[in-house]
Amino acid sequence: MLIQLKKGRDGPSTLACVRADGTRTWAREHPFFPLHDLTHFAVESVLGFDEAFFGLIAAGWEIDDFAKPGAGARMPHQAVLAEHIVGVLDRERTLPRPMTAAEVNEALIASVPVRTSEHFQPITAAQLEEIRELWRNLATRWRQLAQGGTLEILFPARAAA
Repeated sequence: MLIQLKKGRDGPSTLACVRADGTRTWAREHPFFPLHDLTHFAVESVLGFDEAFFGLIAAGWEIDDFAKPGAGARMPHQAVLAEHIVGVLDRERTLPRPMTAAEVNEALIASVPVRTSEHFQPITAAQLEEIRELWRNLATRWRQLAQGGTLEILFPARAAA
């Protein structure tokens, strides 16, 4: 799936996803969300998640489906887990130093719902570094992008490699 993050020129940025069959979904984004979405991209690509945010969109979910009442109850465990991982990593960027893999896993175990924690595989230090490196590269590209420009990436990242 092709992900297009367009940096708003006179308004908000937008996220568009073009599926393999040519269908697309898009939405305007709050200023926080481009970097949050890039975190999703990195987490889901590195961990091989195909039933989290971008995987669900690739399978036919619309971006707006995630905000509909009851969406959380319909989400597979990967989607719930991915949101918690992304949340931990988003918060980590406000800390004075990066968290260790053990600290990240501890934060996840404390925050994920019981039904999701049953499927939780601890993130290794190597996976965590790969997620961070991919995110740093994408965040740099996003920050360097001119207003009105579009960052295009293929999901999952390994499909582009």
